[in-house]
Amino acid sequence: MKFSAITLLSAAGLTLVVGCSNSHDTSNSNKEPTVHSTPRVETKSSFVSRPLDKFAPTNAQDGRLKQAEASITNGCLRKLGYSQHPLSEKPTPDQSSNIYEFYWFPDAARTGYSTPPQVPQGTSWDESVPRIQQGLLDGKTRSYKGNPVPKDGCYGEAGRRLTKNATPPEKFSEGGITISRVADASPRGLIESYISVIRQKLSFDIKQDSRVKKLMSQWSQCMSAEGYNYPSPAGAAGDNRWGNNGSKHPSKDEISAATTDMACKKKLHYLDVVIAVESAYETRYIEQHPGRVQEFTQLRTAWDKNAQRLTR
Repeated sequence: MKFSAITLLSAAGLTLVVGCSNSHDTSNSNKEPTVHSTPRVETKSSFVSRPLDKFAPTNAQDGRLKQAEASITNGCLRKLGYSQHPLSEKPTPDQSSNIYEFYWFPDAARTGYSTPPQVPQGTSWDESVPRIQQGLLDGKTRSYKGNPVPKDGCYGEAGRRLTKNATPPEKFSEGGITISRVADASPRGLIESYISVIRQKLSFDIKQDSRVKKLMSQWSQCMSAEGYNYPSPAGAAGDNRWGNNGSKHPSKDEISAATTDMACKKKLHYLDVVIAVESAYETRYIEQHPGRVQEFTQLRTAWDKNAQRLTR
């Protein structure tokens, strides 16, 4: 699977309607935030913690939400008289990569710009759900074996119980980007999606930051010295030549470009600088929007309490 230059949302088990407008708030773009330190980022990891991450559910909280959602959904289905194909009630850790542009560091010499293996199509739980069960989950089936299906289905029932006394907003907007939560969507992943929208909004200013533009120029010069002409790492990773050689394996040219790319980034401490600048913008956002990020904390805490109560 070839790299995609823009990744907006990553929310497992969550259905979202995404809308974008061309408007962009530049009121906070005039002054670049100060970078107080440039930490060394471990390139062996595909997850880097930045300031906004502290407002997202922890792995433990996400696991409890996942377990509670499965328990409620399975109970709802059984009550309707359907006991096949239950959700697993044993949560597994799931910390997805959040530094997509950089996770080729460990394996570039072997995999080029290929992304980590994805779940094969048709093998996820949702994709293997029988049609009759899907109707009970999303509420499109109104009754089953004489039993009325809850509003918005068993998923809707789970969502209402998990968000009791802490209902998430129907819409979340930032910088011209809006996500709308549909009725049967899971609360799991909602806060992460809100954070993704904020980061997408901040990315407009980050790309124009003088420190990032200088770094991009240095990276491009480094690549040019080795015979590669790309304006940015996204351009290198998204080259149309990659993945079109009729083979499942990367070509020698792709391997060469990817390893040169990684060497230039290491030489320039590229990842360290980019994460430091991104963190500075996120810190400023948190300082300027204390009410919004505090709402994330309140929702997260309330949902976790509900999950713990529902799984006792």
